Amino acid sequence: MTMDRIETKKIAEVIREKIEGMIKRGEVKPGEKLDSVVALSEKFDVSRSAVREALSALRAVGIVTIRQGEGTFVNQYDFSTITEMMNSRTLISKQEMKELFEVRHVLEKGASELAAVRRSEQDLEQMGTALEQMKQAAGGTDDLGEQADVRFHLAIVEASGNTLLKQMMGRLSDTMQKTMYETRKAWLFSEKRSFRRLLDEHQRIYTAINEQDPEAAAEAMSAHLTNVENVLSKGIEHTND
Repeated sequence: MTMDRIETKKIAEVIREKIEGMIKRGEVKPGEKLDSVVALSEKFDVSRSAVREALSALRAVGIVTIRQGEGTFVNQYDFSTITEMMNSRTLISKQEMKELFEVRHVLEKGASELAAVRRSEQDLEQMGTALEQMKQAAGGTDDLGEQADVRFHLAIVEASGNTLLKQMMGRLSDTMQKTMYETRKAWLFSEKRSFRRLLDEHQRIYTAINEQDPEAAAEAMSAHLTNVENVLSKGIEHTND
């Protein structure tokens, strides 16, 4: 059984464990910068996408910080508190994911309706910038795509003009980013065109808000959240097979 588990382990998980081991042994200390993705991929003789996924997993539980344009830096850490998280199949449980999406449906459908009525040109610019960054990161699992996805949704909430709604969504942003990391992994198990569908769904939300159509904005947001939840659920089931 142990041999089967080792043989079937994903490459990204193996790389994550190797990097984690380097940090535990003090080969790279807190505050220091890890080698580049290119250098690590050559060191471990794996693809760059596998290294990026491994680094994203380490980032998601606070072991490293990925700074766009600067590199990946090791954080102060306590492995006794994060080992259980790292060994879990997913970074968020299925029940937590279900409840999160229930909350997001309630909050973000309303936020989209309000944004369609109240959005400013600056709001549209923020959404458009996040959408463009998502396009640039399409098909990958790096931080840029996850963060741009979160920024897009938070920009919609900002455009709603509702302070309480912004505060509530702000508290969910960290958990949202975890599910977006998991969603991008899940999408890698499906057809490549699914990434195009993800972008198209965001584009439809943006277009409805730009055209100040509250009903279409709410409908597009609801459809998007439903599709993401479905893909994520299938991805979790796939990894547990």
